[in-house]
Amino acid sequence: MDSEQDKQANAEPQNEAPRADENQAGASEPTGEPAPANASRRRVFIGLGVAAVVIVGAALAMQRSPQTPASAGDTVAADITLVTSDRGDVDCAAAGAVEPYRCGFTDENMPWKGDEQNKLKPFYTVDRHLYLIAGLFVQPSVQERYKSEPPEGKARDSLKRFTAKCNLKIAGKLGGVRVRWLATGAWSNPEETEVATVIDCKVEG
Repeated sequence: MDSEQDKQANAEPQNEAPRADENQAGASEPTGEPAPANASRRRVFIGLGVAAVVIVGAALAMQRSPQTPASAGDTVAADITLVTSDRGDVDCAAAGAVEPYRCGFTDENMPWKGDEQNKLKPFYTVDRHLYLIAGLFVQPSVQERYKSEPPEGKARDSLKRFTAKCNLKIAGKLGGVRVRWLATGAWSNPEETEVATVIDCKVEG
């Protein structure tokens, strides 16, 4: 028979381990404390998104939009980057002409003995558009800049680069044109290039 003490012990509630569903319920209950981490993370993501939009927009704005093709007779503004030694260094070669304008060479080995006013030479604008321009260095402001820094006896990289801000008149296009950027340099592959004459120029630099 059970003693009186055993009966009392059996009647008392036992300390049971909490059930799994009770643990889960406790874990899911809010603690009542704020959770700023998620809000901060959202603010960081929003900030990064705004920064990305700004950067992409700026990059797109800096890209040069395609230039509208010009036709013969059109007038275009061109900012041409130069050093004074370009007068003797740069040249082009082509069998054809946009009369009365011709390249300095009819082929890579045959110079054309024409007047400088009618002699085409290749020049890049600051936005990398290539023109064959007749008589650029006899235009008064460019010629004055040339006389202020004669290139004879000077290293090309010691010459100060300047910009001729010119208005050009498109004379047409010339095919099969090869260009070179130094008197002793190699000729480029042939390509079609716009031919232009100078209306006026203003020099900066």
